[in-house]
Amino acid sequence: MNKTIIVIILSMFVLSCSNRKNRNNEVTLFAASSVTNVAEEIAGSFERETGIKVKLNIASSGILARQIESGADFDYYISANKSWMDYIDSLNLVEKATVKNLATNRLVVIVPSGNDKKPNRGEIENNFPNLFAGRLSIGDPKHVPAGKYAMQAIKFYGWEKDLTDRYLPAKNVRDALLMVEMGEAEMGIVYETDATKSKKVNIVYRFPLTACESIAYAGAAKKKRSESLNSFLLYLQSEEVKSIWRTNGFNLD
Repeated sequence: MNKTIIVIILSMFVLSCSNRKNRNNEVTLFAASSVTNVAEEIAGSFERETGIKVKLNIASSGILARQIESGADFDYYISANKSWMDYIDSLNLVEKATVKNLATNRLVVIVPSGNDKKPNRGEIENNFPNLFAGRLSIGDPKHVPAGKYAMQAIKFYGWEKDLTDRYLPAKNVRDALLMVEMGEAEMGIVYETDATKSKKVNIVYRFPLTACESIAYAGAAKKKRSESLNSFLLYLQSEEVKSIWRTNGFNLD
């Protein structure tokens, strides 16, 4: 056999082994935008404790689900609502036994911190559409769970008719928050956990839990699990991870 061919074959073999080794020493975490801080803290803590690298892919739950459906390489997926997790599960793309509710959240109304408007509970519940000019910042209901929940809350109070064509849809809940922080919108509806982390917005109303379906974060692993992923799944059950969720304002069931 030609020496050049032998060298090429050996090189390909070594590269293949190296890639497998690297994949066995890392975990790819797909996480909804609203758990960015939690995902980053879990990733850092897990890496320090095990030496296993965590690669993060942060986006809206719907975009992540579509990426997984299209064949994107992932190990663990955290969705901000049950519907997208059910969708991925229905496609047989996650291991059903690992599907689990991780934490819960709630919706709030926010205004820019420099805004003097501080409507009370009654004003918001009875006259919300007339409390601001322009558009309302929310996540795009088509693929952002926070937007879907916001629309449910809007219908719960009967505001949808007065808010027709007044939405400023964002690609994820963090961008919906950003629009209010920048003053591009006088009001927005986002998750409480995101709002409390920002110094540029004020929370003026907390929606009752009955205003929309339960805002529960679901997690699941892919079907073919590596040793690294098994270690990650065990770590997710630790008290340290539970503390990370709570510190970031989430409630645990």
